Amino acid sequence: MKRTLAFVLALCLLCPTVALAKDNAPVYTLPTKGVTVLQSEAARAPAPAADTAPHAAIPGESPITGLPWQGDYRPMLAHINHSEGSEKVGKTTVKAFGIGKATPWGLQYADILYEELLFVGGYTRITALFSDCFAQGQPAGGMGPVRSCRIGPLLLRSEWQAGVVYAGGEGSFWLRDGIAVPTPEEDAAVAQGAFMNLFSAKYEALRYRVRGVKAPANLNIDLPGLRATLDPAFTSTPHAFLFTDQADRGEAYAPARTVHLDWGRDESVTHFVYGAASGGYLRYCGPGLNAAKWAKYAPYAGAEARDEADRVQSAYANLIVQRVDYTLENSSKLRPIVQSVGSGNADLFIGGRYIPGTWARPSLDAPTVFYDDQGNELRLNRGKTYIAHFPTDAMCAYAAD
Repeated sequence: MKRTLAFVLALCLLCPTVALAKDNAPVYTLPTKGVTVLQSEAARAPAPAADTAPHAAIPGESPITGLPWQGDYRPMLAHINHSEGSEKVGKTTVKAFGIGKATPWGLQYADILYEELLFVGGYTRITALFSDCFAQGQPAGGMGPVRSCRIGPLLLRSEWQAGVVYAGGEGSFWLRDGIAVPTPEEDAAVAQGAFMNLFSAKYEALRYRVRGVKAPANLNIDLPGLRATLDPAFTSTPHAFLFTDQADRGEAYAPARTVHLDWGRDESVTHFVYGAASGGYLRYCGPGLNAAKWAKYAPYAGAEARDEADRVQSAYANLIVQRVDYTLENSSKLRPIVQSVGSGNADLFIGGRYIPGTWARPSLDAPTVFYDDQGNELRLNRGKTYIAHFPTDAMCAYAAD
């Protein structure tokens, strides 16, 4: 698989970068009055060379969230549908990805939620990283809807040494003869069951289609059960984040109570509102800057727990906008490939403040390290993290209130 990833990485370098001034240009729709816009900024001073040696995990503390935790560290990644739904907010019908009948379930148990482009034009998809929850046997009510894989989740699998769950797509054909041959190192991960294509009969008892939810975005999985299928010899080495108990980073940084991400399409516009009582940034969806016309991004508790009372609004202690380039496989707008190896700017929102930072990931097997504006490795607040693999020219905006 390492040779596979190296092959695709080389392919990415040969593919054209998404050209925003030409036919593939996203159309950014958010107004700019009253907000600070971050877009197409020059590269910031490079961070020092990333120390890729994993930080030692602290006993009793999760290496991913910094919260109290005891457990077997074998994280899992799942590739999650993010299609359009609609909800009534007051007298307004809001159309956005991940709401209404397209609402996912079980994502409140994820420690990190990654979002990246699925198609050029602002369509996105989510990859969720789960670890802490397994100590409590969660998500007990299932998780989904799982969809076909793309290259991004496979690059994340290499970074996290995780099991990765998907339903067909890239992950199923990368290993075919003529595309690439796994190296002995990754042969072990394949043999140990780290690549979980749900269309395999092996996982039939651990998946089902949810009635009343439109296919194909209705595939529910037993994530703890899938994790249990990993060979006992499968191991993951933690690369612990650094954490701090100083939630507010101080007046040296601009206040940022609201943050807006415009991926290039009304339906994918996302808003985050900070509140100390909520534990971080609460997520909303909907076009424009009028909060009264936003819908809550609130996954259901489980596949069958689908009443309004069963929804849990997503909140993140750390909001990271990782600026990345995308290339196009065979010049196709349907095949953007995230460039998550390398370095670049990072817009960091923590404790209601904005920190202009950077990121670095020197190789496929190395962790992504985030740095603050002083060149120091970023210390996260304890809790869940949202990471947007956000195009370098896409519009991020924030405001003090």
